[in-house]
Amino acid sequence: MEDIIVSRRTMFVAGGLGVVAVAGLVGAGTAQAAEMGDKAKANVKVVEDFIKAWNDPDKAVTYLADDASVRMEEDKPAVVGPGPVAAAFKGFMTPGVSISVEIHSTMAEGPVVTNIRTDTLKTKGKPDQAFKVVGVFVVKGGKIKEWTDYLDA
Repeated sequence: MEDIIVSRRTMFVAGGLGVVAVAGLVGAGTAQAAEMGDKAKANVKVVEDFIKAWNDPDKAVTYLADDASVRMEEDKPAVVGPGPVAAAFKGFMTPGVSISVEIHSTMAEGPVVTNIRTDTLKTKGKPDQAFKVVGVFVVKGGKIKEWTDYLDA
């Protein structure tokens, strides 16, 4: 009978320690999220609003600084400035083409915003093309100064 009491006590203590450990991890995540300052949160919003506007290239480029450097593909040269970036967007956003984006995670520290996402190119009459992407953005003064996408192939 004493073995059962010890076993229950051991299980109770172990369970209690498990709850404390999980609470500590949850608390740490909450503290980390709380540590993201207002500036980082504002930078994340700029990036998310920019991405939401991609189906309207003229609207999307309003989130870019005048001297923004953009590489939509890591192995391509940068396109500089809102006008050339809009032209690049329009180059593949021909009639009947749209893009949908699912952001899986976002991290921000200072002016740098990084997200992991899936960009899906939808072309009328063709199968969807999904690309897993890591995007790195530098936001200064409320505008995107740099943006590079890295394909996660």
